[in-house]
Amino acid sequence: MEVTPVDRDDLRDVTGLWLAARVDSGSSREAATRLVADGRLGWALRRPGVNVFVARLDGEAVGYAITTENPFGLSPQAELAIEQLWVAPAARRHGVAKSLIAAVLSAAERSGCELVVSNVPQASRDANRFFARLGFSSVIVRRVVSTSQLRRKLAPESCETGNELLRRRRSLRSRALPAASRPF
Repeated sequence: MEVTPVDRDDLRDVTGLWLAARVDSGSSREAATRLVADGRLGWALRRPGVNVFVARLDGEAVGYAITTENPFGLSPQAELAIEQLWVAPAARRHGVAKSLIAAVLSAAERSGCELVVSNVPQASRDANRFFARLGFSSVIVRRVVSTSQLRRKLAPESCETGNELLRRRRSLRSRALPAASRPF
């Protein structure tokens, strides 16, 4: 098992693994390929503070980790955030993820980061167990909403819409009351 930092000019292995990870998580290969073709993945991985590690098993790239330095996280100490960690299904349970985490730990120590953080999908039982076994604890619940849904929720209710709703409710209530209980 060999884990090495990825040279910013040579992201081929990570690109292939990233595509496989996207497909593994339910995205279409076409959509993931578009993100690579238009340069967004390469641009994101070349940003300052982003570190990429690749794991090789018998010379073949089988996993990767992407981290960012997060000096202004949830705590007063500097943090190294694991943005993505993925291992090819055929290479799982061979110590690949632990080796990647060891490389992340070394990078955190070199950077003077006292904390290593990771966002783990709530539904991913295996990933949550893996990180818990390594001592990661739950600190926050991260909630996500689409921009269009949030816009609808934030849109003020117009006075006209509110009055119309009130009129309909009163009308339904009056129809629901028995005739004997209605005022004359």
